[in-house]
Amino acid sequence: MRLKIYSFILFLNSFITGLIIPVLSLLLMDKGATLSTISLIMGFYAFTVIAFELPSGIMADLMGRKKTFCLSLIFSLLFSFIILFGRGFWVLCIALVINGLGRAISSGAFEALFIDSYINENGKDKLHLVTTRINVLDALGLSAGALIGGLFPEISKTYFSSLGVYDLNIIIKIIFTVLLIIMSLVYIKETLIIEKNKRITLNQHIKNSFKIVVDSKNIVLIFISVFSTGFLISSLETYWQPHLVSLINKDSLLILLGITAFLYFGAAMTGNIFSGKLLNKINAVKMYIFLRIILAFTVIIMALQTNVFSFIIFYSLLYLIFGMANIPEGVILNKETPNEARASILSIYSLTAQIGALCGSFINSVIINYISISKLWILGSIVIIITIMVISKKLSFNSENCIS
Repeated sequence: MRLKIYSFILFLNSFITGLIIPVLSLLLMDKGATLSTISLIMGFYAFTVIAFELPSGIMADLMGRKKTFCLSLIFSLLFSFIILFGRGFWVLCIALVINGLGRAISSGAFEALFIDSYINENGKDKLHLVTTRINVLDALGLSAGALIGGLFPEISKTYFSSLGVYDLNIIIKIIFTVLLIIMSLVYIKETLIIEKNKRITLNQHIKNSFKIVVDSKNIVLIFISVFSTGFLISSLETYWQPHLVSLINKDSLLILLGITAFLYFGAAMTGNIFSGKLLNKINAVKMYIFLRIILAFTVIIMALQTNVFSFIIFYSLLYLIFGMANIPEGVILNKETPNEARASILSIYSLTAQIGALCGSFINSVIINYISISKLWILGSIVIIITIMVISKKLSFNSENCIS
């Protein structure tokens, strides 16, 4: 029963996030941002996540994951109100900083609680099943939210002309966030209990968490790959909406924003499921390296598309590969992470991705003034290729990385 409740909470949390994804860049531009300042604003977001990522993961491990998750939802609610009523560069920066706080605080907390609950009941032998379940629910929630969120701009223009084109997305997000806060307070139960005589100091917990990372060559190499992924993702998430709109050139087809987001999240979910099945037969490390190579070349092909529908197809294919790569990546990471430090390690993982995104955001904000969005994406794919060349010869291929 608990697994079903946690699954619904995870789905709803992702659904709420998905409501904004298909219109975020356009929403920021509607509130006063430009193509160049969007990257700067997202850079403030990434910097905030970086600053609070690890402390929040440690807080989740030591003070409680339920409290940490609920606090993140409160920050998400505050972000929604500010961006709904605010306008201008600095107001948007403040809103994204608050959203970054919520993102950092939530990072790893509920996922660690979910994984620990599963391990306590089923052990680590089927870890790939819960990893797949989490990724599938996340993608399912994001895709459903994105599809519905893509409809709201047209509904808003038709029936709520007094609102901003994208304000209805924010209003619905607020309503569901309040519902999620209530559900979390009522239904989430802590599953990892640390006995008093086993509690350690904050300083010791930090040392232990970093020791786990440093002592595992595979974790270090995965984090290098995660950094390059963050660099690429920053350019994809920031510019896919303006690029798609430039290919459409018709306001009546803005619904394609939601459809595209739905398709690529659906593709990511499909990749999660397919990858989970393949891991019964294929070594996780070999599979991960292969998928990263395919990912880089898919980005290049996507960037060269000039037709709106072919762009959507390759953009969705890109996330299918992302989804497939997430499972072996998660299995490699979680197999080498003890339960008591899981939220902290997942926070370091997310921290690494955000550092990559932050570097990408600030670099992109400069480069976009001199090259096209397509060339920016090709540059990101080159970063992925270089990273794979660096880590592929050093990752451990031992049998414990293959789910039998």
